[in-house]
Amino acid sequence: MNDRLQPDALDEAGPPSRSQRKREMTHLQRIGERLVALSREQTDRIPLPPELREAVAFARTLTSHGARRRQMQLIGALMREVDPAPIQAGLDRLDQRDYREVMRFKEAESWRDRLLTEGDTALAALAAAVPSADRQQIRQLVRNAAKAAPPVQARAAKALFRTIAALLARASEDDA
Repeated sequence: MNDRLQPDALDEAGPPSRSQRKREMTHLQRIGERLVALSREQTDRIPLPPELREAVAFARTLTSHGARRRQMQLIGALMREVDPAPIQAGLDRLDQRDYREVMRFKEAESWRDRLLTEGDTALAALAAAVPSADRQQIRQLVRNAAKAAPPVQARAAKALFRTIAALLARASEDDA
């Protein structure tokens, strides 16, 4: 009789609750929304079944709110039929790549600003941080940006930024 009062171990591991299933479906639909928001090139990098890939591509073409909502529901239903782990891993890789690009952009901006304000001190620090830096080229770009009039100064600062960004990209590829 006491056994009836104790919950059975099998009952505890039973099917998920309705709320849990709804949370999982909502999560899968959000993954589908992220897939639709990606560019075609980014979507091609993620392993998707053909039907899901077609549904995502079609959803990008829809402009009507109702049609898009229905297509997103279809994508959510297709997501329930596949293993979402590889798709989530692909999205995480894209997010990580985007984060690295943003950080590299900010680092290049920071170096450009330092070079324009500090001059040779910042150039020595950049050369220490990135040994492959061409000091003479960077010094020339800094000089052009510092001495130019406003419209030309912006172009020279952009050229300096592009050079630094390319230098940092090569350095991070060499490290990888």
